Amino acid sequence: MTDARREWISKRAYSIWEETGRPHGHDGEHWAQAVREREEFERLAPEARSPTAKKPLIEISAKAKKTETAKPKKKADSTAEKPVPAKPAKAKALKTAANSKPI
Repeated sequence: MTDARREWISKRAYSIWEETGRPHGHDGEHWAQAVREREEFERLAPEARSPTAKKPLIEISAKAKKTETAKPKKKADSTAEKPVPAKPAKAKALKTAANSKPI
């Protein structure tokens, strides 16, 4: 088993464990499910598992590549509405209430 494959299975088994509520004693089942999922993935996409695969999964046209590299990055729109920080009204109300209590 390659290191990349083992790492993928390990991470998937961990995520299955988290998704099922982190039960104890089911690690073997989670590992087996992750192995099955990986084998299914490899069966459906054999070119994706090869580390030397040069063909991309999605072909990008030459025109799109030119357009993408030719465009400069846009600056943030200065007219856009900026978020306003929340006012600490609750904390202020609690302070005034605490200060006005008779002892």
